[in-house]
Order: sequence, then C-alpha cells, then structure tokens
Amino acid sequence: MKKLIYIFLSVLAFSSCSHLMDTNPSTEVDKSMILKDAESMKVAMNGIYSTMYNRIDFVTANAHQCFGNMAVTLAADLMGEDMVQTAQGAGWFYKDYCYEQRQRYTAKIWRCYFTWTYFYQIIGNCNYILSAVPTVEGDQATIKNVAAQAYAARAYSYFMLIQSFQQTLVGHETLPGVPIYTEPTVTGTTGKGRGTVQDVYNQINSDINTSLSLFRESKMSREHISHLDSCSTNLLKARVALVENDWKKAEEACKAVINGTSARLLSREEAAVTKGTFNNEDKSWVTGKTPFNTVSMSSILWGAQVLSEQCQVYASFYSHMDAATNVYYAAEAPKCISNWLYQQISSTDIRKGWWNDNIGVPRESWSYGANINYNQHKFQWADQKAYLGDYIFMRLEEVYIILAEALCRQAKYTEARDAIWQVISRRDPYYLRSSLDALTGNIQTFASVGTVTTLLDMILLQRRIELWGETGRIFDILRLAKGWTRYWELPGGEVSNHTNYLSKYAEYLQFPADYIECILMIPQVEIDNNPNINANDQNPYIQ
Repeated sequence: MKKLIYIFLSVLAFSSCSHLMDTNPSTEVDKSMILKDAESMKVAMNGIYSTMYNRIDFVTANAHQCFGNMAVTLAADLMGEDMVQTAQGAGWFYKDYCYEQRQRYTAKIWRCYFTWTYFYQIIGNCNYILSAVPTVEGDQATIKNVAAQAYAARAYSYFMLIQSFQQTLVGHETLPGVPIYTEPTVTGTTGKGRGTVQDVYNQINSDINTSLSLFRESKMSREHISHLDSCSTNLLKARVALVENDWKKAEEACKAVINGTSARLLSREEAAVTKGTFNNEDKSWVTGKTPFNTVSMSSILWGAQVLSEQCQVYASFYSHMDAATNVYYAAEAPKCISNWLYQQISSTDIRKGWWNDNIGVPRESWSYGANINYNQHKFQWADQKAYLGDYIFMRLEEVYIILAEALCRQAKYTEARDAIWQVISRRDPYYLRSSLDALTGNIQTFASVGTVTTLLDMILLQRRIELWGETGRIFDILRLAKGWTRYWELPGGEVSNHTNYLSKYAEYLQFPADYIECILMIPQVEIDNNPNINANDQNPYIQ
C-alpha cells in the first residue's frame, strides 16, 4: 500500500488551532516524546476534539463545507425529507441535497473523500493514543480516563462511517462494511478489506463497552464539555442500539444517562428562539437568540466550545444555517423545514417559533437573507462578527426520545408515554396528557407524511421536530426502513416546498427503503492505494 492513513495529530490544548504535527505519519514521530506521560495523552486527546469543529485542512477545495462532525450531520439531514435547501447558492451542500455527491467519489474535494478521510484520521489518532497506554507514565486514573475517551471517539467514528457508506444493519448484516483498524497505521501499512456490516457493529460495541468500563474504573469527572464521558458514551450506545433494533439495550443505556447526568431538560422558556431579522433593502441584520449555539445550555451532554479568539471559523455550521446575517452561504441558500412537518407543530408549541411560517415569501421571490417561508432560526450565530457559535453534538432531550421509542417497541406503553411526555410537556403547555394516553401501539404507520395513529407514530414525529438539524435524518430513515418521499400536497392546496424531489429519478416520488443514492461511494484514492479493496468492492453505482 502507498499511503493508507496519515496521522494529523493536534497535540496542543483544545483552545488552540495550531498543530505540533501536521503531516507526519506515526512512524516518523517519536511516540515516547509526544505521549510521554498522562498529561501528554490529555493534550493529544484534546487535539482530536479540536478537529471535530475545525477540520478543513486535507481538502484543497470545497473546504467550507468540511467542518467536522456537524458537516457530516448536516449533509445527512439534507438527504432526508425534513430539511429543505431552497437554492444552490454558493454550491455548498446542494450536491448532498440533490444526491449528487456520490458521483464525485474520484475527487479529493467532495463528501465521499471528506467523510472517509475525516473519520479515519480520528480513528488513526485514537489508535495512536491507545497504543501508548501500556507504556505511558503518570496517574493511572487519568490514563484510563483518556483511554476511555479514545475508545468512545473511535466507536463514534466507526458508527458514522458505517451509516454513511452502507445500508443499515438489520437485513444487511453481511453486506460489505468499512475497514477496521485498531492499531496505529503507518506508511507502508497494508490496507484492510471491507469485512461486513456486522463486523463493524461488533467493533463499535466492543469499543463502547471498553470505554464505559474504563470510565467506571477511572472515577474521574469530565474536565470539559468537549470531552466524551460515560453519559455521552451511553447515549452513543443507545443510538447504536436503535440501529440494531435492540430495544432493551437502548432502554438501559438511556436510563444510565438519566441516572448519571447533571444535565436537565430545557424548559419551554429556555427553548424559546428569537428570530434574527434581515433588511433586504440595505442588507442590514440583527442576530436573534437561540439556546442551540452554546454549550452552556442546560441539556447539553457533549459539544464543542468554539473560541473565536483562537479560531475564527467563517467556514462553519452557522455560516450555512443562519440566513439573517451578511454571510452569503445561508443567505443565498436558506435551510428550511418541510412545510408538512411544520404543519404538524401546534400553534401553542414553543418550537413553532424555531422556523418561519408561510409568511408569503416563496423562494421564487426572495433575493437575500432570512425572509422566506419556513426558513429556520433554530441555529443562529451567537456572535456573527466574531464567527462565534458552539456546536451541540448531544443533548438530554434525545435520551428521553430514544427511551420512549425503546419502551414503546417493547410494548411498555405507560413508561413510553411518561418518557416522551417529559419533552412534549416542556414544549407545549396546552397539549393534553389525555391525548397522549389515548395512543397505544408500536407499529409505525407512515414514513414521511401521514396521520399519527399509534404511540410509536407520535414518538417518531416528536423526534423529527425536536431533533431537526441535529442527528442526520437520513440515518433514521434508513434504520426505520419505511422509505420516504419529498412530495406531498397539504390541505388548502399547498404542495411540498422541496426544491428537488429528485429530478434524476422523477419516478421516485416515493424513495425505496434501500435507495442507494444516499449511500456514499468508497473514495477512489482508497481503491487505488489499498490492495484489499478493488473496484469490485465498490458500492453499487447508478449513473
């Protein structure tokens, strides 16, 4: 193999954007100098976390749509039906929205290459840290705690990779997975084959279990919200369990989070959003307020504190989301909620204010800024001029929603209602508990659009509303295996506000559950350089 994975290990403090090592593979670095003691391990792990919001160094173009975890999640949301990109704008993320990224798998500047390289570099760095554990000196509790974080970060990376590059687990266990590496890779390392989907999930579960064991043994509190800990790792475990359809495991993992965290659910008042405004005449704006741009939010479990004095991240999640500024990315291509999903939100629900209503400004008549039907205001800059806004990776509301689904799937309806009520009651004070109590059943009766008939329908609907823009809708669509659509007609004659139903396959107004266009292709560079992956191992491609 020519070059499998280069290690780009950031080893300065989390608040820094500088790198001590930028281009050296691990064979060219004296590990004993970099990871000489427990404190050095902490610094190295912090370097990995810093890449999770500021990762654009290995692509030579299109870098402004490559900013770590949130870039991958946003692309996955745009592949679904609940988020609408109203125009191509500068071009960022429109290829994801139109299912055109996978055809660019031969280039090193598009989604296939970025997602693959990004997560494998995290994996490589985690392997590098873990390889030092047997010999590193210092406080054993600290060593165990950092190792636990590295195992959790590796599990998270493999989970995101397998969801991005292959169909969901259930029913596809023996399909090709992604290569698994648990040792440091160096120049000359022979690349591994794809194995199976089940192999990857076995590794993910092993890493999660090892991580949780080490967290327990270390008995250390988390030093910073950017760090993975036992609660965020248990939420990761619950996410994986949903894909596995292991409802009992999901239930237990969620209860472990609830019993172990000091986070608390956002109240209705705390969840309120003040919409930003934009004057189309003089291009002036006033930034609004939202709880979804700060790690000081009460329900945060894991997130990245973006410190603008060290790193000005113009190319960021908020550049692509907040249209009420003069940053042209979002202003030229606003991200909107689907009009069907918006209509499912009660007028007394505080979440109705996270988006514009149908305010009479369709996409055909707007020119710039946030003044468009169904535009989002959930994600706004904390300070646009300083490019300041934290990234939220996990919050407690998701735990209760997963718990509700897991309980409902096991026909534990009373407990399931209690769990989802924790979210609903904090968003809509006029929603009657008796209405929720009237629902039962663990069958999903509709995919994208329909009428809530069962308790499971309601839980999944609440998930789509509450977690809009946070977890990557296409991943849910794939695991639920019901298919999806981007076209509908609403009462009163309004039709879907999607700008692309999928012109490439116009007959697919109803996408099949195993639709391959949302599965990324293996980057060509991996096929060229890895003797154990060839053209026959590539994901199916339709041109």
